[in-house]
Amino acid sequence: MKLKLFVVLACLLSACSGPEVWTAPAQQWGKFNIHLETRPEIMRQGMNEFLLFVNREGQRHIPDLLIKIRTPSSDWRQAMPDGALGIYRRALLVNDMKHDQLYVRLSYHGKEGALTFDLFPENTASQ
Repeated sequence: MKLKLFVVLACLLSACSGPEVWTAPAQQWGKFNIHLETRPEIMRQGMNEFLLFVNREGQRHIPDLLIKIRTPSSDWRQAMPDGALGIYRRALLVNDMKHDQLYVRLSYHGKEGALTFDLFPENTASQ
């Protein structure tokens, strides 16, 4: 009886799962590894929160790192650090999820760099 109940619950849970979430591939800037996630996980037109996970050789908190981000639909905005977790977040407007990209400027101890993250899987395949 317990096994039947478990099978029924497992089937119900698998039927309720949402679509697979795509994330842009992580990128490197110097010794920094940068991974992007969005909230909601499946982007929509309008405001979306961007979370950049930054670490360097296993260290999560990187003092003096400044990150600014923008989309084609928004101006440059500073991504705010979320405590000492190595997460930088900011909400920005996205008008065209299939073509917009996230532009990232990084500044650390006098060094500056730039990265671009695709926001839709088809953009990655066409590069």
